Amino acid sequence: MAAAYLDPNLNHTPNSSTKTHMGTGMERSPGAMERVLKVFHYFESNSEPTTWASIIRHGDATDVRGIIQKIVDSHKVKHVACYGFRLSHLRSEEVHWLHVDMGVSSVREKYELAHPPEEWK
Repeated sequence: MAAAYLDPNLNHTPNSSTKTHMGTGMERSPGAMERVLKVFHYFESNSEPTTWASIIRHGDATDVRGIIQKIVDSHKVKHVACYGFRLSHLRSEEVHWLHVDMGVSSVREKYELAHPPEEWK
C-alpha cells in the first residue's frame, strides 16, 4: 500500500526543457507544470511491516494509475493490478481509496478544498 501527498516544500515550477518523457510513455510540452508527490510506502510480509518514502515527479495529465505504475516499475513488482492508492487525512483520520482513472490534478482539487495539502498523507 502507498499513501501520497503533495509536499508544499518541494519545487512545483514549470519545466524549462523542450520535452520530458513521463514514466508512463506520456510527453509534456514545453512549460508544462511539473509536480512532485512524496509517496509513503507500507508493505507487510511475514516479518515486520516496512515503510519508506519516495519522490514521484508527474505532469498535470497524470492519473493515479500512472503514479502506481511509476512506483511498481522502480521496484520491478509484478501483478500491478493488486496495488491501490490511499489518501489519508492526518487529523481527522479520513481515508479515501482513489480510483486508478482519477487524475492527480482532480484528486488535488477535490481534497485540498477540504483540508490543506500538508494534512494529507
